[in-house]
This record gives sequence, C-alpha cells and structure tokens, in this order.
Amino acid sequence: MQQAAASLIPVLRGRWLYADQKLVVGYVRDVRVSRDGNTLIAVVARRRRLGGGEIGIPVPALHQRDNDITVGATRESVRQIPLLVP
Repeated sequence: MQQAAASLIPVLRGRWLYADQKLVVGYVRDVRVSRDGNTLIAVVARRRRLGGGEIGIPVPALHQRDNDITVGATRESVRQIPLLVP
C-alpha cells in the first residue's frame, strides 16, 4: 500500500481538486495510507471559504475529467468533511 501511495504522490501532489459545478475545493498536498491501512487518502488543503484546514478524501473517490481532478461533492458536503488530525 505504501508503494501505491508513493507512486501517486507525483501524479496528484500540487494539483487542484474540484467538486461539482467547478467548485475549487483546494489543492492536493500529499497522498497517505489510511489508519486502517486499506485505503489511499489524498490530503487536501481546503480553501478558507470552505472551512480551511487539511481534509482527507479517499483516492478511489477522485476522478480525472479532462485535465482536472474532481470529486463528486457539493459545497455543503465539502464543508462537512472533518479535518485531519496529525
């Protein structure tokens, strides 16, 4: 799982993440393995307008549309995502 995370870091790190209706969620800072060791998590620096802080979004929930990385979420659902605890 660590190898998969390491291989995705250069692909995702620094890319902007968009939600529904081209809402800019934030940019991907890192890719990590979840605490249970079963899922890759994209660590996203969420924009202040959406609550700020770093949030984790499972990599399988991310999609590539054209040249953008997207997640199926609304403004409210992005605000509801809890902050990551270091």
